[in-house]
Amino acid sequence: MNFSRVDEIMRQAIAAKAFPAAALLVGQNEKVLFRRAYGSLGLDELALPATEQTRFDIASLTKPLVVGMLALRALESGKLCLWDKLGTFVDAPEDKKEITIRQLLTHTAGFPGGLHLWRVAKDPEGVTELLLKAKLQTPPGTRVQYCCAGYLLLGQLLECLYGQSLAELSVQEVFWPLRMTRTGYLPTGENIAPTEMQPDGTLLRGVVHDENARFLGGVAGNAGVFSTADDLALFMQMLAAQGALPDGTRYLAAPTVRLAFRNHTEGYGQARGLGFYLPWYDEGYTGDLFPPETVGHTGFTGTSFTLSPADGFYVVLLTNRVCPSRDNTAIYRVRRLIHNAAYAARG
Repeated sequence: MNFSRVDEIMRQAIAAKAFPAAALLVGQNEKVLFRRAYGSLGLDELALPATEQTRFDIASLTKPLVVGMLALRALESGKLCLWDKLGTFVDAPEDKKEITIRQLLTHTAGFPGGLHLWRVAKDPEGVTELLLKAKLQTPPGTRVQYCCAGYLLLGQLLECLYGQSLAELSVQEVFWPLRMTRTGYLPTGENIAPTEMQPDGTLLRGVVHDENARFLGGVAGNAGVFSTADDLALFMQMLAAQGALPDGTRYLAAPTVRLAFRNHTEGYGQARGLGFYLPWYDEGYTGDLFPPETVGHTGFTGTSFTLSPADGFYVVLLTNRVCPSRDNTAIYRVRRLIHNAAYAARG
């Protein structure tokens, strides 16, 4: 397989300032086929180059990686089922008592997008109450409305279910079992790609870009995790093997992975699995060549992962396209070009 065209697209994107730093990894099943870092960790000439070990703010990839995996493992262990209702676990108002776990995972609970909790909540402790009081945009189970509210609530629900914090659970139930040693909330150290420029002229680095997650202390169900392309490849390899780890042990049962990848929102205008997005159905970010059963997710900071379950082919793309400003939208076309070139390189 020749990935020279993919490499060329990435270099052109850096030169055109689509993003200042990036890491791209292409693989199939347990094999990494192409892996390279691009750009630098700052905006001046003295900035250090990005490396294959650079950690990126993965933004909404946190949803399937942390909350999605925790929910699936809770399902397997008998802690919950998809038809469980929000009112079973929390003192929810009448309009939200019947919202199910499935609806929270598939963005069909009816919550509006763009809830700016950091602007209206007095403190992080008041966020749950605000979420439960938020006016639903549509009746639960009638429409896909992508939003963070459902994953914030589900993250908090899982904390109560397990009796541990999301930060602890993510390590214990996700990162450690998958050997993702450079992935986590609240990163420390160097080699972290910066994101958006702040009013005082500094760049966010090692601090989550998402304002709701930042307001919650950097640990939330919707965003907050930092990771590397290599670590996310381990996640992709597990999914490609239908829940099996390289040593043959099971992280998830194969039927659970198949259930998560299924389109649970047929006829709703957008295809959603359990934590995953099926981009082919609405001409999403994966371009033109990936097959209909493709699953994945994107992050606002310019990150994405994509998997074709039929052949185990995957692409992990990490960028900091919001550096220095979120107004830069070049990533949307570049991402499609990269996926087309990568899939075509399979032959």
